[in-house]
Amino acid sequence: MNFENELLEKVPLVLVNFYKVVSFRHYAGIILGTEEKKFAIYGHVSMAKAFRGLDISAVTSMTSMPPYLEMPQERPCTHEVLNFVCSGFDIRVSRVVIHDYQEDIFYTRMFLEQKQGDLLYVADVDARPSDSIPLAVAHKVPILCTKTVYDHVTSYED
Repeated sequence: MNFENELLEKVPLVLVNFYKVVSFRHYAGIILGTEEKKFAIYGHVSMAKAFRGLDISAVTSMTSMPPYLEMPQERPCTHEVLNFVCSGFDIRVSRVVIHDYQEDIFYTRMFLEQKQGDLLYVADVDARPSDSIPLAVAHKVPILCTKTVYDHVTSYED
């Protein structure tokens, strides 16, 4: 991947909001979108755990989690490990971009920044939505979606 060209490429983007997490017995969904259209990114039921403990009350009211998800976990989830690494190395999440959608699978890119003296280092990381979106919400940074993906996803209705 030519990182420089990827960053400079003119791709129309849509700013999407995080609305809520829906939990069902065997799967969960992250609801994102705009006032005109909302869509869901579905995944394993444990995906809802990623939003536990985040201050999302100003954004949405999260549906209640099943009791088996509220039990304390023994090991950190992937998004928690990423958050520990970011805080430990003074790395900031700058934005998350949902850039592809194939066979019901969403692909995201997480942009990370680290300032050292006068230099700003930027990393473009391929990440699962179940990791990148909770980090974006936790760090209160934009979640963007390519216009192509936004136009092709199925609308979510409550």
